[in-house]
Amino acid sequence: MKKYLITIILLIIPIFLIAELSYLSEEEYKDLSKKERLKYWDNLENEVMMWQQREADAKIAIERNEKELKMLEQDIENTDAEYENLMSEITAALGVVSHGELVECQNQLNEIRSKLDYYGRMPDSDLYNNNKEILAFIDQYKNLKGKNIAKVPEFSDEFTELDRSFEKLEDDLENARPKYYEDTHIVVKNEYLYKISGYQHIYNDPTKWGIIYRANRDQIKDPDLIYPDQVLKIPKGLPTTWKVYRGECLWTISSYPEIYDDPFKWPEIFRANTDQIEDPDLIYPNQILRIPRN
Repeated sequence: MKKYLITIILLIIPIFLIAELSYLSEEEYKDLSKKERLKYWDNLENEVMMWQQREADAKIAIERNEKELKMLEQDIENTDAEYENLMSEITAALGVVSHGELVECQNQLNEIRSKLDYYGRMPDSDLYNNNKEILAFIDQYKNLKGKNIAKVPEFSDEFTELDRSFEKLEDDLENARPKYYEDTHIVVKNEYLYKISGYQHIYNDPTKWGIIYRANRDQIKDPDLIYPDQVLKIPKGLPTTWKVYRGECLWTISSYPEIYDDPFKWPEIFRANTDQIEDPDLIYPNQILRIPRN
């Protein structure tokens, strides 16, 4: 009986050690009453059942995790296969890219970053004065980005970063535009001022055709007659000066939409030009009048 009891206790000892629970020695066990022994064995049985349940739960969790692991391994395998297919497609699209082409592309990217830094330090006035040069530079970058070599994975991060930089450069260039400036439009067959003025990128209003006519009176004698390949100035914004043409008066000038769009504001022009206008009814061709802006 003693050997049997000791054997059972020794088998249970590891469980108590793991659970960090105290257990009775053989001498302590002998000192227990019958009731205490029954309670003690009930506690031991509860502990064993608890650990058996934990073991069962752990096995279920292990089985579940093993299934999830297999699914993840399959996902990784599928992703690797997709990556290999994509790389094969890229390689096929690119053809054979030589080391020299990679080096040349990297050199171009370095030059582009250097120019971006140069333009980024320009004040607004210089930025806009170099408008055409910068637009050509932007087109150069877009042209490079459209080439097959730009699809090489090792350049991916560089082009992503450069895209953000060029977006900022375009925003800076737009913000650097003065309040008044002139775009250009090359006339094509079957165009006329009313139609051109209605284009969304021009004025989006065909009734403003007169603005284009007045800005191009040096080359348009009859507003109903324009010709293909003529390069027309397209005023944008509000001018701060005005060159007087034959037949104009302050009332007429003030009525132009690019001036005040209100003939009754002519006194503002007069007051701003009293140094060269003595009689508001007498102004002369080629006078350069100041146009006050609030």
